[in-house]
Amino acid sequence: MKRSILAAIALLLSGASQGFAENLQPILNTPEPIAATSGSPGTATPTPYPQVTPPSIPRAGGQGNPPLLPKIPQPGPPKQDEPLPGLPPPAKPDP
Repeated sequence: MKRSILAAIALLLSGASQGFAENLQPILNTPEPIAATSGSPGTATPTPYPQVTPPSIPRAGGQGNPPLLPKIPQPGPPKQDEPLPGLPPPAKPDP
């Protein structure tokens, strides 16, 4: 009796698992063919607006134009005995 019940349960489960496995099979959707007017693969997609080229970058003092900014004087290193600006002069040692 136990064997027949176990056999019936085994058959029931194997049939159910097979039906469940069939439901898990992926369904492949094939894409629709691309129209011939869209171009071949690898070609650029046409844009609805004309392409705009950016204006050229202005060059400082180039092409006969005056410089955009005046020259800024660059400070040099202080001389050996020259005090640094913004600092009080050091105290001289007494001999």
